[in-house]
Parts: sequence; C-alpha cells; structure tokens
Amino acid sequence: MRRFLVPILLLAVLLGAFAWWWFRPERVIARRVAGLFEAANVTADSGNLTRSTRGSALEPYLADVITFEGPDGPTDEVEGPQKREDIVTMYTALARFCRSATVQDLTVESVEITGDEALVRATVDAVIELQNNERPVDGIQHLDMTWRKQEGVWRMSRAEWKETGR
Repeated sequence: MRRFLVPILLLAVLLGAFAWWWFRPERVIARRVAGLFEAANVTADSGNLTRSTRGSALEPYLADVITFEGPDGPTDEVEGPQKREDIVTMYTALARFCRSATVQDLTVESVEITGDEALVRATVDAVIELQNNERPVDGIQHLDMTWRKQEGVWRMSRAEWKETGR
C-alpha cells in the first residue's frame, strides 16, 4: 500500500504546483494577451467567411470602451475612447480589405496587477499588408496595455504602441 501512496502523493504535489502556476493572474493575463493577438491574425489565404469573423474573434478580449494611442498620441483612425462594437466593426472591415494581417513572436515582458487592473508590457512583430502592397504596419510593436477585470474576465481597455524596425 505504501508503495502506491508515495507516487500518488508526488503526482498530487506536482499537479498542485502546476495548477498554482497556471492559474496565477499574471499567467491568465499573459494567455489572454496571446489569445487576442492570435485572434487578430488574417492570413493571405483566408476566405471571406474567416475574414468576416475576425472582428468578432477579438470581441471577448476587449473592454466595453477601449482607447488606442499611437506613437504621437491618439491615432487618426481611432480618436479617443471607442466602443467595443465600433472596434469590432473596424477590424472586420480591415480584415476583409487587407491582403494579410499577421502578429507573431509575442513576448510578454511584464504584468503588474493592482486590484482589478493590470499593466502589461509586450512586444510583437506585426505586419498589415493592404491589397495595393502598402504596409501601414511593418515592424516590432512595443505595447503598453491596460487590462481590466470586467465580469470576472480580463479585457483590454487601453493600448499604446511604438513601432521600431526589425
């Protein structure tokens, strides 16, 4: 009987340690950030149905109101706070219009949690290529994001970025 008890206890301790690590708020937020950028990807060979659902795929990751700020303050395209529905609609239009939008090589550098708010610093390699071969986004994006817990779920409420070349 003892022979079986030691491996079972060891397995229980290992599973407990993994669960503790996996469900830490910092890890949950890092997975949410990764999920957001994965949902934003639009490959060049995506069909019309996939492109039409890209905006909806972002919706679970976005707060009710989101503020985006580019390197020089609020962007021309998205001035000031915007409703989630408006962002979803705009991204759906971008996904249908662009040739591709890829976000890869995510690195979450830090997650600082204060109550129901988290400040996240991350970098991604992002490229948006339009039908006319223009690339309005093409480089390493350095992001400062604010994530807020709404209805028990972490959602992005603000994003500021600066782009550098590769």
